[in-house]
Amino acid sequence: MKKLSFLMALLMPLSCLAACTPTPETPAPETPEDSIASETPETTLSEQTTEAETEETVPDTGYPIDLMQIGGVDFSAFSLCVQPNAAEGITMAIEYLIEYAEKATGHKLTVNEGEPAAHEIVIGMTDRDTKAVKEARAQIKNDGYAILEEDGNLYITGNCTSGTVYGIVTFLEDFLGVRFYATDYTVVRDNPIVRVPADYCKVYSPAFIARDSFWHDLEHDQVLSIQLKDNSGYVVQMEGGISYAGPFVHTFSALTGQPHEIGKQPCLTDEQIYQTVLYRVKQWLRENPRAKIVSVSQNDSAAEHLGCQCANCKAIDEREGTPMGSLLTFVNRIANDIKDEFPNVYVDTLAYRYTRQAPKTIKPADNVIIRLCSIECCFGHPLDDESCEQNVAFKKDIEEWSAICDNLYIWDYTTNFMYYLAPFPNLGVLRANVKFFKDHHVIGMFEQGNYQSSSGEFGELRAYLLAKLLWNPDMTEEEYQRHMNEFLQDYYGAGWENIRAYIDTTTEAATHNHVGIYDSIPDMMMQHMDRNQQAPFAEEMLALWEKALEEAQTEAHKAHVEKSMVQAYYMAQLKGKNRKEYLNRIYDICEKYGITYYREGAPIDFSQRGKPGSLG
Repeated sequence: MKKLSFLMALLMPLSCLAACTPTPETPAPETPEDSIASETPETTLSEQTTEAETEETVPDTGYPIDLMQIGGVDFSAFSLCVQPNAAEGITMAIEYLIEYAEKATGHKLTVNEGEPAAHEIVIGMTDRDTKAVKEARAQIKNDGYAILEEDGNLYITGNCTSGTVYGIVTFLEDFLGVRFYATDYTVVRDNPIVRVPADYCKVYSPAFIARDSFWHDLEHDQVLSIQLKDNSGYVVQMEGGISYAGPFVHTFSALTGQPHEIGKQPCLTDEQIYQTVLYRVKQWLRENPRAKIVSVSQNDSAAEHLGCQCANCKAIDEREGTPMGSLLTFVNRIANDIKDEFPNVYVDTLAYRYTRQAPKTIKPADNVIIRLCSIECCFGHPLDDESCEQNVAFKKDIEEWSAICDNLYIWDYTTNFMYYLAPFPNLGVLRANVKFFKDHHVIGMFEQGNYQSSSGEFGELRAYLLAKLLWNPDMTEEEYQRHMNEFLQDYYGAGWENIRAYIDTTTEAATHNHVGIYDSIPDMMMQHMDRNQQAPFAEEMLALWEKALEEAQTEAHKAHVEKSMVQAYYMAQLKGKNRKEYLNRIYDICEKYGITYYREGAPIDFSQRGKPGSLG
């Protein structure tokens, strides 16, 4: 059956391989071209270094890397060879390669425009391609890439623009120690000795063909979204990305021409409504010939809302055991009626709130995407935690959908939408949840966070970790913790271990209760405590941040700590001793660092500074 693998033309963590082979693949789908490889665990540069190399003494060059070799050849001997008429995304990535290679090693790479040099880093598809390079590229699927060393040259290639770009980014990360942490913060980590082995080869194709970490930085910074391998066409327009015709979701109002009212849905058995929607879907697609997806999805709704309750719609829903019956009947019909004119387009619809449950007999058409939403779930416990009653029902739903749907996407929630400024202790479940989705044959991920404003509640950290997980959902817990600790150390500076202690303590506290995306999290974290324990706990958490701020040595580190500690002040102004002082401090931090929303859709009114309850 047809899948979405065609959407991203075919794009390395470190691993020394004797031959160029792809990473292990997921269970074989129905056709070979639909297979999607999953990533083997990443290996850090230090983990690759042998004991003898660790003991080797090299002169201190003053750069993060003192000695770098590719296939036994010193990095200073290399120049660049770039594919002719390279796309804008590739030329941009090459600029970063030149910039950060010089920062890491002191060697400024130049582009070789003449005869082949003795040693080259070859980017993309060029006349330098060898048999091994072509064979490696043939193994790539989705927006994957290949990196290989052969005869003193290094090749970085993909089957599309984004694939080659992600190969360059991976080389920067895994060999040159570059970390793209946030819009305003990129670091080159120290690693004295780096060797790319002779005959090194890695082919990697990501499991998720759609990866969207919808946090403020990534939404507003296309460069960062590329660096973190976010490929949503909603954010990034680059060959190999996924683009939409018309709005992203909740499109029934736009498709029917009716005002959007939360909880109000059109009649899905009304022929006039159907023809209006079909006409506008075709209009959107004709206006956007590059689009791969069009959304035909319900308007937003609250937990108690239902769809159309007319006799015809209810009859379908009762037969199918879910209001998804009438919705999927409608969407399947749209998908069938556009496929001749738009054979490469998919129709995306939500399994959301009242439509979350899969129908009894109807299956999604081959060109339909089901986007299952986790809005009711608990994020203090992993989604596969059988002891968490709030997640058991969702687990049943995803199992049923994955059994009938080839194109299963997820809309996941990764912040508290009522209390942007409060702690949201879900860092302990992110890895397990992303792996859970991948194991249930999900191929597209949308991770919604605080997209409206710069975040004081780990927005940068969470966006970074989510991007890493969406690229490599099979990473181990050890790798996940390493990514987190690297970020904390580099972003917050010398006092980072205090912040790590805060994360660990609040994460553990959250496991005693359930954590929803609209809950008052400080209350949820402390519900199991005696009342006389709550204020000391809040003060203890704030003290960890104060210690981190005291130990921060650079102005950047101090600013990062101060901005992020708004979450500790928020908890302390609810539970601590000096509540008015803490509330005023929150306003100061938000104003200083451009934090402009305190909940979804609710901007901060700075004229209410210090007024109790003014920030939720």
